[in-house]
Parts: sequence; C-alpha cells; structure tokens
Amino acid sequence: MRLTIQFRPKNGTLILPINYEEVLQGFLYRSIQDFELAHFLHNIGYTKEKRRFKMFTFSRLYGTYRIHRHEKKIEFFEQVTWYVSSILDSLIVDLARNYLLKEKFMLNGQPIHIEEATVKPLEIAEKSSYQIRMLSPLTVYSTYENRYGEKRTHFFSPYDFVFSDMVEKNFCNKFQAYFQEQPTERVTIKPIKVTKKDKVVTTFKDFRINAWNGTYEIQAPLSYLKFMYDVGIGAKNSQGFGMFEIVE
Repeated sequence: MRLTIQFRPKNGTLILPINYEEVLQGFLYRSIQDFELAHFLHNIGYTKEKRRFKMFTFSRLYGTYRIHRHEKKIEFFEQVTWYVSSILDSLIVDLARNYLLKEKFMLNGQPIHIEEATVKPLEIAEKSSYQIRMLSPLTVYSTYENRYGEKRTHFFSPYDFVFSDMVEKNFCNKFQAYFQEQPTERVTIKPIKVTKKDKVVTTFKDFRINAWNGTYEIQAPLSYLKFMYDVGIGAKNSQGFGMFEIVE
C-alpha cells in the first residue's frame, strides 16, 4: 500500500539538510504509534542470512524549493508532497491514522501542518513489461575487500552490464526474507531515459551513496511488480531509496 502525505510548513518555509533522507526516516519512525511494530522494524526487520529488510520505502519531497549550496541546505515553500510505501498494511494504516488525527508535528525541529493523508493500493492491468519512474533514487552496490584488507564499495550504473542482475538479486533476497520462499520467475530492468543528470550523490549517516533517478522498464509478473512497488527496488529502501511510480 502507498500513503500520500501533503503538508505545509507552519512558518512559511521548511529548511532541511540537502541530504535529508535521514531526517525523513527519523520522522517516519517517530510517527509510528504501534510501539511493538516500531521496535520490530527499527531493530529487527525481516532477515535473510545476515541481511535485514524493513519492507518499507519512501520518496523524496516534492514541492517548490530553493537550494542553498553554500549552507548545504534545501528550503521548501508552500505545499509539500511525500510518499511512503510498505507491504505491511499495518504500518501504512498506523501512519495514516496518526497523520490524520494528530495536530502537531515537527520536522527537523520545525512545525508542519499535515493537510491530507490518503492510502491507495496499486491498481494496474497485467502486462509483459512496465515503465517506472523513480520517486527516490535507485542504488545497487557490492562491498569487497581490496588487497590490503580495506573495505571498498562499488556502486553500479544503470548502464553497467550486471545492473539488472544486481537489482534482481536484491529483489530475490527481500522476497525470500518476507515470504520465506524463492521467487520462481525472473525480474529484469533496463534504463529507458536515464542521463548523467539523473545521478545522485548523497550521504546517509556519513556513508556516501551513488544512486540514480530516471525512467526504467521492468519485466516481471504483476505480483512481483506490486511487491517491488510496496517495498522499493535496489538497496537501502528504508533509508529513502528505490521508490517508483508506474508510468501509464
């Protein structure tokens, strides 16, 4: 399910760090009213071997903004739209209820007024392939040790030969963690409209991340597409990466 939140800064503007994914993640966790659910998602999650998945993702903020490059800040004006998705209906319902009923919210220490919170599942006809547009950038990477025993991280471009395989591998891990069974059909992805301008370099808790916006084509069964729509594609979904919308 997907939750759409529309809010306004009470002071007229909302100032955030230019890399604000960590701020949004903290706001989301603090908004969960079910303590056991919040504890499970924050500290445990769904596991496959050493990997942990939270099974939710969220978008960037959409609205009128100005970037202050020297201060490394971004300033939003007027109405702002934010999307949160999860395969856990209980999480989406919990958040929606809180955003609708509670009056006071603080985002990065600034008051905001939530005007609307709507919940909608994905309703789409089955096709052989689907075009998607990223609402938060897509990242896939591998971590390895170099010859000196130092850890290194390699991020893959959408035009790398193994990019689709890396996205599919990540999907399989999440699918197995949640359903406790392996997917039986393939998932492929290829860039349709992705340029150098779509590359995003950001940080999350001082970890540098390369990610990509843009439009892609996914070939997958509809049930797999709905799962990816809810939990995100690629890595670091619960940190604000890998959310997409369907391009009709």
